Amino acid sequence: MSFYLYTKRGRYSRSCLWTSAYPALRLCGLWQPGPYLVRKGQLKLTSVLSIVQAIRRKIESDLSKKKSTTSRARQTRKIAPGSVMALRPSQALQIKPLTTVAEAAQLMAAKREDCVLVTDDDDRISGIFTAKDLAFRVVGAGIDARDITIAQIMTKNPLCARTDTSATDALDLMVRKGFRHLPVMDENQDISGILDITKCFYEAMEKLERAYASSRKLYDALEGVQSELGSSQPQQIISYVEALRQKMSGPNLESVLDGNPPTVVTVRTTVKDAAAMMKENRTTAVLVQDAGNITGIFTSKDVVLRVIAPGLDPANCSVVRVMTPHPDFAPMEMSIQAALRKMHG
Repeated sequence: MSFYLYTKRGRYSRSCLWTSAYPALRLCGLWQPGPYLVRKGQLKLTSVLSIVQAIRRKIESDLSKKKSTTSRARQTRKIAPGSVMALRPSQALQIKPLTTVAEAAQLMAAKREDCVLVTDDDDRISGIFTAKDLAFRVVGAGIDARDITIAQIMTKNPLCARTDTSATDALDLMVRKGFRHLPVMDENQDISGILDITKCFYEAMEKLERAYASSRKLYDALEGVQSELGSSQPQQIISYVEALRQKMSGPNLESVLDGNPPTVVTVRTTVKDAAAMMKENRTTAVLVQDAGNITGIFTSKDVVLRVIAPGLDPANCSVVRVMTPHPDFAPMEMSIQAALRKMHG
């Protein structure tokens, strides 16, 4: 007879497992001594696997608790009014510098994102990579996405906002620099999220709409009182509602157009040539024309999601295969607010 270890998951030989398994079992809280005797040679491979699996589950459980605790701590952190965090930054998709562009495109396609943050071994931001970068610097330049890493084409050391940065300053920075995306970091240089200026503007317009609706109800109610009592409407209310109405009404699309015609390609244009035209004209979208009629639209996001991620060859794939057919149109007099609602609807 020989002594065996007894755990909550089985009995194991002291002689063959004591040195390697005992410290791990004690660490994981799985070892429980007891006067159990079994015949020598009864230990099986499945018993060893049980120990390994038990240790793995214990470690995963501890890591899960740690992550949930960190997540709860971040969620309970008070958001300062007017700070960049009040804009509700989205969770950032993160990749490593040695990831190939093709692999990054597949990840972006799976998450339906057009921007990723590149992080070093300490999970600190070292760069940013967007669908625009892929279209301009890879496809438009004729480079194979499978042969180049993110580190070679990313925008290194991007400007970032701090969690205590004011929302106004963050948006002002994005407008002045022409950034669509802006990473947000906390005081420990950890990533807190990423801002998308179109999403921020759309949500701001929604808030204006709600404020206008509430103010309009108050205005109508006071107008009813006025008709009954014969008094005039308070000037402050009138001015406030009028200011909101003006903010809601403009500007329109014509006011933001630069006067240059859109970039147009034909249905036979290859994705590579279309991306080169995007780069040349500094635009992220081209209209696809057939026999003088607009039949589709092709964007830098399509390059990521519909071309590189599925593994198509940009040099041999025509835009007609991957474009969005029969795109919707907006008149120039349409307000930006209405256009955003149409795009997000």
